Amino acid sequence: MMFKQTLIHGIVSAILASIACLIYTGFYFSVLVDFSEAAGTLHVISTCFMVVLAASFIHFGIRKVINNENIADTVFGLLFAACSLGSVFYILKSNDPVFKNEDAALMIDYYKGFVMPMLFFPALAWFSVKPLFLNKRS
Repeated sequence: MMFKQTLIHGIVSAILASIACLIYTGFYFSVLVDFSEAAGTLHVISTCFMVVLAASFIHFGIRKVINNENIADTVFGLLFAACSLGSVFYILKSNDPVFKNEDAALMIDYYKGFVMPMLFFPALAWFSVKPLFLNKRS
C-alpha cells in the first residue's frame, strides 16, 4: 500500500512541477526571449516526470531501509535538495546550447539563469503536496 501512495504522490508532484515549469517558461518567453529550442514544452514536462518519479522510487527505498518515518523523510529531503543543488552546478559546467533563433542566440548568457530555478520545481512540488499524503501512509 505504501508504494502505491508514494507513486501517486510522485505523479501528483510531477504534474504540479510540470505546470509550474510551463507557467514559468511561458512567462519568461513572453517577457525576455524564447529558449524553447533547448527547453521546449515536451522536454520540460518529461524531465519533471522523470525526476519526480525517480524520487518516488528513491523515497520508497529509503523508507524501507530506515524504519523511523521522520528520519527517513529527513534523509530523503536532504538528498532531494542536494540533487537539486548539484544539478545547478551541472548546468553551470555544461556547454551552452546552440540556438538557431537569433534572439535566443543573442541572449545566450541568460539561458543558464533561466534554467536554474526550474531545477528546484520538482522538489518544491514534492514537498508542497506532501501533506495531502501524510495520513494515507502507514
